[in-house]
Amino acid sequence: MKVKRFIEGPVMTNMYVVSDENKAGFIVDCAYPSKAVEEYIKKNNIKIKFILQTHTHFDHVLGLEHFKNLYKVKAYASEDSLSIANDKDYNLAYSYDLKVDIDEFLKDGEVFSEYNIEAIKTPGHTIDSMSFKVDDMIFSGDTLFKLSIGRTDFPGGSYPQIIDSIKNKLGGFDKNTIVYPGHGDETYIGYELSNNPFLA
Repeated sequence: MKVKRFIEGPVMTNMYVVSDENKAGFIVDCAYPSKAVEEYIKKNNIKIKFILQTHTHFDHVLGLEHFKNLYKVKAYASEDSLSIANDKDYNLAYSYDLKVDIDEFLKDGEVFSEYNIEAIKTPGHTIDSMSFKVDDMIFSGDTLFKLSIGRTDFPGGSYPQIIDSIKNKLGGFDKNTIVYPGHGDETYIGYELSNNPFLA
């Protein structure tokens, strides 16, 4: 599958368009109502089937309502998003009039869609942090970054939890699994297990 990264919104959040050989696919983290994303999807005739949200912090969902309405699709997130997605103390959207509209709430280990996406609860950055494994790729949100990890000082964050999520959840996958994080450049599971200073 093809992955196209866009860096969008006020804190340079990664937003991904993932598409298959049949020109269908999905969006990971609607960071902002981006014309560049719309133009890429239109130019490549990609039919967007759904949206994945790795968590519901404001910088990952500022474009959610826009893209849901534009493509008339459902948004998927962790079942733990249900009670906190629209709580400003959790989504940190103090400066925004934001509606976080999630349609499908996923359990840990649930496999869904025609792409056999595996939903993996990876709490630590937030209560509702969820990574998504598709083929040999993982979209890790703000759990695992290249040579770093997500912040744990926000409401619902936990340093022991995020380390456990990385080592015992994501770390169990093949070393060659590509990681597409919520910020920064892509990396690999094996590279992070060997080099990430937080995992030493």
